[in-house]
Amino acid sequence: MDHSRQRDQIDQNYDSFQRALGAIVQDHRNEYALMRDREIIAYFASPGDAYRAGLDRFSDTLFSIQEVTDEPIDLGFLSHVLL
Repeated sequence: MDHSRQRDQIDQNYDSFQRALGAIVQDHRNEYALMRDREIIAYFASPGDAYRAGLDRFSDTLFSIQEVTDEPIDLGFLSHVLL
């Protein structure tokens, strides 16, 4: 697996997810979005369900999973250092 290609997929999906979040959070809060090529493929109740669906659908593993939430993520000490 080409790790830079996988990293690019994750970064692109995350950017698209952040842009779509305001429109989807009301209907899909606390679900997990399976993403590929900057598109949300489906929503799942757990990250494990999303991951298994991604493996079943995309044998090249070029997909990512994002939790649908508008809660900020606390990275602990690291988040305060980066400010």
